Amino acid sequence: MYLPILGLISEYNPFHNGHLYHFNTSSDLTQAEYSICVLSGNFMQRGEPAVIDKWSRTLMALKAGIDLVIELPVIYCAQSAEIFAYGSISILNSLGIVDSICFGSESGDIDSLKHIASILNAEPPKYREYLKEEISKGISFASARARAVRRYAEYEGMALGKCTNDISGCNCLETVLKSPNNILGLEYIKWIMRLKSTIVPYTIKRVQSGYNDESLNKDFASAWALRRAIKDKDYKSIDKHMPHFAANILKSCLSGGRGPVFLEDFTNAMLCNLRRMSTYEISSLPDVSEGLENRIKKAAIDCFDIEQLITNIKSKRYAESRIRRILINSLLGIRKSDIELYKTIGPQYIRVLGFSDKGRNLLSEIKKKCSLPIITNVADYKKYNNKYLSKMIEMDILSTDIYVTAYSKPELKKGGYDFYTKPVMI
Repeated sequence: MYLPILGLISEYNPFHNGHLYHFNTSSDLTQAEYSICVLSGNFMQRGEPAVIDKWSRTLMALKAGIDLVIELPVIYCAQSAEIFAYGSISILNSLGIVDSICFGSESGDIDSLKHIASILNAEPPKYREYLKEEISKGISFASARARAVRRYAEYEGMALGKCTNDISGCNCLETVLKSPNNILGLEYIKWIMRLKSTIVPYTIKRVQSGYNDESLNKDFASAWALRRAIKDKDYKSIDKHMPHFAANILKSCLSGGRGPVFLEDFTNAMLCNLRRMSTYEISSLPDVSEGLENRIKKAAIDCFDIEQLITNIKSKRYAESRIRRILINSLLGIRKSDIELYKTIGPQYIRVLGFSDKGRNLLSEIKKKCSLPIITNVADYKKYNNKYLSKMIEMDILSTDIYVTAYSKPELKKGGYDFYTKPVMI
């Protein structure tokens, strides 16, 4: 079988009209006949739980026309853009059948993003020197990296695509490097380069709403604005900004007590964890450095809700999304050593969350070309006798068991969903 196969990396938290536009436009742009989505499970890259569970969001994706949905192991989910992209691209690359990926970006200029990604991939000595200098100024990593790339481009006399004709006078490069979807896109391209993958990257310019856009008065609302509407029970906005099939799935979850789930639902658990942990143990969490553990420990003792906790921890250097990821990792028990291990050895399995009739054909092809175990029944993981696989998938199982404690109905808070929930099939 050879037909163009499109790879997607998403969270669908929740699936909205912008996601449907992105999928349809990506399919047209790449002329893909099949599509595979790597989907975050129950916790998201920017440090929050999914508003509804991973199987319900998988059903949304399949109803939209995506053929196969694969879970991104939780070890890669609530991490920096670099780690998130590494896990996602590694999975798509390991399948052996994906021809292209297409991601949304604020830039919309793939040539410029490729040019910048080539610097991030090569990390030439002068760039590393500039990065070290900028980080020492006490600014966030995103800002420091943007400034370092700009300085390196000036040093080399480079014009970065459509960004500028005169690099010394360009004020938009920093914007490109600090916009959330551009950042992810750059990391996708960087890891395609680093893994020597044959996957071809494409990008589509985001239209109307940015990631943090609060407006619900546009055709395409951001997922952030929709989550706020869900919290406010604004069903009119939900119906307006989500495809009817996705809105119906969402409403079914909410009426059944399976959501919505928000970060504040884990307030007590996170405060208990952080108050119990020593500063040394907090320092072992991903993204904690330079004495931040002391700030976190004090805030955990002084604060009583998540908003206050984040406010007391964040600073010019430590952005809110980074703090949120730290809190999620503390909740899930993920340590720096776990990240270092799985960044070295990579994903250990392909976990199938759902597929269509066309997706069955893809699974048959993947089994011929992929060296990783294909897991549809979680209980089968033990037969592989691989301690790294076991540890990785047990983190996924635990993350679901923790996630469901936020459900409103007591009887739904039991654990073990990963063992008795079958892949979604349509």
